[in-house]
Amino acid sequence: MSMRHTNAQIAGMFKPASCNRCRNGMYDIGTVEVTARYTDCSVWRTPCCKQVVDDRGETGWTTRRDYEVIDKSRIDPDDRMPWRGQVDVFGMWRG
Repeated sequence: MSMRHTNAQIAGMFKPASCNRCRNGMYDIGTVEVTARYTDCSVWRTPCCKQVVDDRGETGWTTRRDYEVIDKSRIDPDDRMPWRGQVDVFGMWRG
């Protein structure tokens, strides 16, 4: 994903996420309005692209995720690209 996230953008968010539907949105899962709850998932509309999404990707029911949770601890303190499990030339995890 090519989206850049900075500490300033996610500072006040409970659970920041990148939208995989529109590929350019970012929102806080903790503040979305859930429109339906089922046995296996919750459903809501994304604030960025107004698409209906659910959290089944997190629970393992589907392989396609509607969003990617942004790990706050993995954001570069210099406000650059998050490390997201990048491997250096020696095969070592960066971060």
